[in-house]
Amino acid sequence: MNLLQTIVFDFDHTLTPWDSSERFFRWLLKRSPWRTALVMTSIPILAPLLLAKNTRSLPVKFAVWTATLGRSGDAVSALVKEHVAEIAARQQPLILQDAIRQLNHHLAQGHRVVVATGSLEALARELLDQSGLAHIPLVGSSLKPFMWGMVANEHCYGPRKIMMLTERGYPPPWVATYTDHECDLPVMRLSTACFLVNPRSKTVRIIAGELSSAPKVLSWR
Repeated sequence: MNLLQTIVFDFDHTLTPWDSSERFFRWLLKRSPWRTALVMTSIPILAPLLLAKNTRSLPVKFAVWTATLGRSGDAVSALVKEHVAEIAARQQPLILQDAIRQLNHHLAQGHRVVVATGSLEALARELLDQSGLAHIPLVGSSLKPFMWGMVANEHCYGPRKIMMLTERGYPPPWVATYTDHECDLPVMRLSTACFLVNPRSKTVRIIAGELSSAPKVLSWR
């Protein structure tokens, strides 16, 4: 297969209608009143950290650590399956139908398709599998143990997507990238064509100003 025929898809708000990791960790916290209370009582300390770019991620890391406190990797994996099953039971869409059609269109054209996401890989994998997309390769983020909880290990985000895609056998350049956010500019710069899925107007302006050719905007449901 010609490596130049690789298509890269983002996941959250591109294939899904929401941020999958945020939804999952909020779900974990809400299931446990003491975890929710721990996060709430920490807000006066954590909130100011959101104001500075170099500390903005710390409140999120704390929330993830709290949500996984006392839970093993196997326990988190089991909770991922329970969470996805609960969403499916509510008959809520796991993956946008337009996204599924486009994935299958590229596969029918003989392209290599890969999903690269900042979301937790086990979570994104379960969402894809339960949507009939178990055959789609995935590169995502992972967790590692830290002080009785878990924190980010590899975060497949921004320029790190390039490195992690390359390590998994999907090196640039790519034929096309589909995303909703400007954080994927490093990936888009190495792609022949760029598609923005349901983007904010701010995202369109930023990306159009950074790329030599304007991205195509798609409206998916």
